[in-house]
Amino acid sequence: MDDRQKRRTFQWVKSLSNEKFWTWMNWLHSQAYAKAVQHYTEAAEIVLPPRLQKQLHEKARQIREEWDGMVEVTLDDTTGREFDEVMGRLRGDGQNTSS
Repeated sequence: MDDRQKRRTFQWVKSLSNEKFWTWMNWLHSQAYAKAVQHYTEAAEIVLPPRLQKQLHEKARQIREEWDGMVEVTLDDTTGREFDEVMGRLRGDGQNTSS
């Protein structure tokens, strides 16, 4: 991203209402979280046998839910496709996890 693009994005963010800003922030953070899950899942598939992959995913779930209190990561329907794909893959069921 060059300086011009950064300035345009900054100006756009400044124009948002409080509600739209926090919706955008939730989307942005959700995308980052989904990418991190994708990265550690792909790494586990490359270097760990299936038994250890399962243990890794369960420990990550425990940390997210029990330690950090994030039982559910919520996304609105327009931003959750990549997250749902990654989480479905993580759970091994291939199904969309959002309702």
